[in-house]
Amino acid sequence: MFGEVESFSLGTNGTYAETIEETMICSISKEQFEPLLRDYSELSLRCLSDLSMRLREQDEFVEKLIFRGLRDQVLYFLRTLSKKCSVEENGYLKIDILLTHQELANMVGATREAVSLILRELSNEGIIVTSRRMIKIHLEKAMKELS
Repeated sequence: MFGEVESFSLGTNGTYAETIEETMICSISKEQFEPLLRDYSELSLRCLSDLSMRLREQDEFVEKLIFRGLRDQVLYFLRTLSKKCSVEENGYLKIDILLTHQELANMVGATREAVSLILRELSNEGIIVTSRRMIKIHLEKAMKELS
């Protein structure tokens, strides 16, 4: 769910979303959506739950961006991606999307060179495994590193 509904506004006005895989987009106008929220309490609760979770994730991400170094930012972002789209392989979670160093750098607000250096360090320490456009993360080691 992405967009602006006055009842649940999180300041998303003027923002955009970009997908990294094939995506189907459905839209509904405010005039159609708000009556659904009034008539179906389960839908309202589901939307509130989803928005609440997003706020927690945003707060955690902002904290990592402000108070931690680039290493923790990259590791946190990879951990977040692995929770949402990964498959387990030999004790690692393989992030199941194609992701370049430049795309990762754009997502954390850093240069490709700096992110590549961090990824190499994490790889040397066994926290991640990388190959061409693929990243696996050892979740237990990553969590220990981030604590």
